[in-house]
Amino acid sequence: MSTFQGLEIAKTGLFVSQKALDVTGHNIANANTPGYTRQVVDMASIAPPTTFGMYDQWGKAIGEGVKIQDIRQIRDQFLDNQFRRENKFLGEWETKAQVLAAVEDIFNEPSDSGINTVLNDFFNSLQELSKNPESLTVRAEVRERAIALADTFNTVYQHLYDKLNELNSTIQSRISEINSYADRISKLNNEIYRFELTGQTANDLRDQRNLLVDQLSKLVNITTYEDSNGNFRIDIAGQALVDGSTAFTMSMDSTGNVVWDLTGTSVNPSSGILKGLLDMRDGDGTNGIKGVPYYINEWNKLAYSIAKEINAVHESGYGLDGSHDIPLFGGFDTTGAYDSKVQYAQLIKVSSQILASDGLQKIAAASDPNALPGDNTNALQLIGLRDIPIQGLNGATFDDFARSLISNLGVDAQQANMMQQNQQVMVKQIDLNRQSVSGVSLDEEMTNMLKYQKSYVASARVITVMDELLDTLINRMGIVGR
Repeated sequence: MSTFQGLEIAKTGLFVSQKALDVTGHNIANANTPGYTRQVVDMASIAPPTTFGMYDQWGKAIGEGVKIQDIRQIRDQFLDNQFRRENKFLGEWETKAQVLAAVEDIFNEPSDSGINTVLNDFFNSLQELSKNPESLTVRAEVRERAIALADTFNTVYQHLYDKLNELNSTIQSRISEINSYADRISKLNNEIYRFELTGQTANDLRDQRNLLVDQLSKLVNITTYEDSNGNFRIDIAGQALVDGSTAFTMSMDSTGNVVWDLTGTSVNPSSGILKGLLDMRDGDGTNGIKGVPYYINEWNKLAYSIAKEINAVHESGYGLDGSHDIPLFGGFDTTGAYDSKVQYAQLIKVSSQILASDGLQKIAAASDPNALPGDNTNALQLIGLRDIPIQGLNGATFDDFARSLISNLGVDAQQANMMQQNQQVMVKQIDLNRQSVSGVSLDEEMTNMLKYQKSYVASARVITVMDELLDTLINRMGIVGR
């Protein structure tokens, strides 16, 4: 090895140590950057030349220093896939838990204004009517309790209907969010491809892309892969959302279905926030999926059955003025069969005859017009309806059906909360595992910084020694050349 070769070897040590210090500084600067992946410098020795040199006759040939093979990210693809797989379920159950909690707030049970209390107050007023059938004060109480019952059905229905509209708006918003992610990822794909054509690795651009993919995985179920040519693709159920630098968009059609804009076919997400929203908007109990429509249907059934059964008995009785065949509840035809398309809970109200100025006289407490005003037998029949199983309510009484509805809602909400908490723990643990691999450890970086600093100083010292050797060779050996 010549003295000048020694200088070259020391120079490679200086350059590589400097680059390693730069990477260490980059890691430290991004220690708190979301999505940043720790980078390391892969070094390799430079092999000696294969040609025989004039100085190799004094010994074996040695290498020519050190070089940088790669600056790579420390990332575990298995943990990335695991995180995204569990993140989609977290998004789905978070959404369901939030919507079901809102539905629980709408039913507001148990409370003084909930259906169980209002129904109880209504039958208690009938109980008082049976004790004083001729009392206008008691009749006024019955009418007010009937109005409160109808108002409760109307109010809860309206809030549930508003919730459906809100879900539709939220789905639209989430679709726009997914399209935005797809667009940004496709642009990053293009930048990464162009950058890596030069032989470099676009580590920081890849970090940005991975962060977006992580966030997208909570919105909808995705699968990702990158081929040997660097083409990165994201699929939803086999359909490409992103293919290299091309992004495919989706939208909601006029029927509320989420469809691909290019083909018009349904997206059909299997998990993620979008799936949770669609289940809550469309779930009518089919396949065990109970969303807002399911609770609206059950609410309609209860409103219809109460109006139908109460009216059937009330219309058979007589008012104080001898009136007959007067319904207590109106708003729809209570003699017809139940129609799942009719929003009974929205329509139900106290009949116009009962609301009229002489309506109190028409509340039918009597079964025998000849026994007026003291006959209370029809009022007793109305009270008896409370304990009769109703066919339209799956054989349950009014109270049992109302309690069952609230109870089922509570169980569904509890299950959604439990699943949400389980997923949160799982996703958090996987993310911690990812951070233990990919995150920046300041202790480790400080150690690396000292190591590369010392390496740099040592390389500089080698150059100094080589300089001294050259000085000895040039200035202190003989007088030739002076």
